[in-house]
Order: sequence, then C-alpha cells, then structure tokens
Amino acid sequence: TSSDVNENVTTNETQRIENEIVEDNDYDENVQSEKKTLKTFRDGPETPSEYERSQLETCNYIEYTTLPVDLSKISKITPLGNLAPPGHTFPTEHLFLHLSAGGSTTDTHPLYMAGDAHVVLISFSYGITQDPVDYTIYFAPCKDVIGYYNHVKELSPQLMKLVNDGKCEFSGETKTTRCNIQTFEPVKAGSLVGRVGRLQGNFDFGTFNLSKNLTFANPSRYGTRSLHIQCPFDYYDSGMKEQFFNLIERNDNNQCGMIAQDVPGTLKGNWFYGNSRADSGSDWDKYLAFVQDNEDPAKSVISIGGVFTNAGKVEFSPLTSGLTNREFSQVKSDGSVYCYNAQSCRILVQMTSGTELKIEKQSGVCSSGSTFVSPSIYNR
Repeated sequence: TSSDVNENVTTNETQRIENEIVEDNDYDENVQSEKKTLKTFRDGPETPSEYERSQLETCNYIEYTTLPVDLSKISKITPLGNLAPPGHTFPTEHLFLHLSAGGSTTDTHPLYMAGDAHVVLISFSYGITQDPVDYTIYFAPCKDVIGYYNHVKELSPQLMKLVNDGKCEFSGETKTTRCNIQTFEPVKAGSLVGRVGRLQGNFDFGTFNLSKNLTFANPSRYGTRSLHIQCPFDYYDSGMKEQFFNLIERNDNNQCGMIAQDVPGTLKGNWFYGNSRADSGSDWDKYLAFVQDNEDPAKSVISIGGVFTNAGKVEFSPLTSGLTNREFSQVKSDGSVYCYNAQSCRILVQMTSGTELKIEKQSGVCSSGSTFVSPSIYNR
C-alpha cells in the first residue's frame, strides 16, 4: 500500500517560528533601502510561508497544463478515498496512478511537472517500500494551490542538486535515512522532475487548495493539508481532465472520489482512539472510519486501524432500518446498540454522545439483545 513520506513529520515539529529580515526588491526606489520583518518559517513544511505565498501568482481555475506521465502507460487510476488499513485507515488524500502490477518490474517512467510552479519541499525515506528510496515532491503553482507527487523513485538532476545542497529540516533526520528539505525552486511546466514505477508500480498525485475547506467533525485533529484536499484533475482543462477520468472506475457521478465523509452527530466518518491525530504518522493503528467505498459508494466499509481488533476492513450493503448493518449516517446517540456482521464475527457499536462511541468485536453473528463485554472508546 502507499503511504505519504511526510506523514512522519509530527505536529510539534512544525510549530517552530523563525523570524528574519527580508529585503523587498520590488519597493519603490525611494524606499528600496527599507526592510520589513516577515514570518518566514512555514506553519507546515509543505505549505509555503506568508512571504513565499506573496511571491506566487494569484490562483486561476486552471493551474496544471501538462500530464504528469504518459497516460498510455497508466492501466488505471484509483480515486480519492482508498482504504487500506492500517496505513490508510482513513480515506486517502491522493489518487494512485498505476503503471504496473506491484512487484512485477523494476522499470521506471519519466515524471513531469504538472504546471509552472515552485518546488517547496522534497521529502525522502529509505526502506519504506520494496524499493530502496521514495521521494515526495511538493510544488506550488500559485499562492493557494499545492500539488504533490509521492513514491517518486528517482529525482531529476535539478531536484537532486537541491537535495545535495540542502539541509534536513527536522532534528534527528539524515540524508541516509529520512529527510525533509525546504526549498523555493521555480520549475517550468513539462520539466522532468523524476521517475516513477519500479517494484511499487504506482505513484500518488495529490493537491490541496488553502482557499477551499473540507468539513470534518473536529478539524483540530487534522493538519493543514487534510483540511483542504482537492481532486488534482479539477485543475486541468476539461479535455485533459476527461483523459484522467476515463481511467477511473467509480460507480457514481463524483468521479474523483471523496475524502471528508464526516456527518457530525452520526456514526459516519472518521474516529480516533485516545488523543491520536490524523497528521501523526505514529497514530495509524488508533484510527477508525465508517465510510463509503471509494470505487463503489453503494458499499459501506468499517475501516479499522487496530486497538479493539486487528487492522482490516468490514464491507457490506447498508440497510435503512433496524439495528443490523445500518447505514452509518442514520446511527445516532439514541441508546441503541447497533451490530455489523463481519466474516466469522460481529462488531457492536453504540454512540454514547454525538462525539463518543463504544465498539467491540465479538464472536458469532448479529442477533437481538446484543450487549457489550469489554468495549473500546473512540471519539472525535
């Protein structure tokens, strides 16, 4: 399964603030000697700082003009919201572009910059997949939109020089293990930025827009990127967008898929065990989601990271009445215990308030009068 290298960066690590004096060369010549102080350290490593954003173009509807790879090499595209616990217990924030079956070849394919942009972060780790190294490239075509490619297997000479010349951003990082390098490098649309494929056989393409907000029951549990995820194909013209959509298999009109599925006050959406956060790479086993399948939204899925049972998925066709396999958005804090049939077991769920639930895996199938023995507590 795919995972974002930058998810290993914790919230605490991104709270440092550094002030520096920046000379503004665009001032009127009468005040060119003046300088102003700006907050230049980023709130998150992949999000341009206030000063950097002021140097970027105002966003228009079309920001991407170049295909990231030769689409004739792509067998299919997995839409947003893929579920593969524990690494992707919550719906994924990016699409998967599949070049080959995993493990079938070491071939790589050229990867191109989607539009005129500034590369703002290069992250990389060794040994997280079956390939030696995985890079993530974050790039900003305008002041609000940030795109990213994940599971890049090689970097272009231009970007490799940034890695060689740069320094790791966070304490404990090294260039031989894991590293995040901040930069602000302009790259033209269509420029080679790396190569993708190898044994992994796919790569991720994601985009977030700081001017567009997703709705979560408790936004404070999420990092900046998660709150603003968009479909990257929406930032191409209609003809290029259609080329991508032709490679996506999804059984409804929302072709690109869905991320935020929370319905506040109901069971539907994302849940957390303890004080876990969505932007902490160490908390994956503490996630729990009650959502629609990303390729067949008519199918409901309980996506389990761990804690009360092993990581995995429970899939079924939801019912609109009764206490068994009930549609998630219809389950509320009404005193009832709801039951979901899984393979060779059952899962009991009860919302004790609009933001807390009890859950337990038991042997047997759903029946009337189900009661808890030793439930786990999740919240939002």
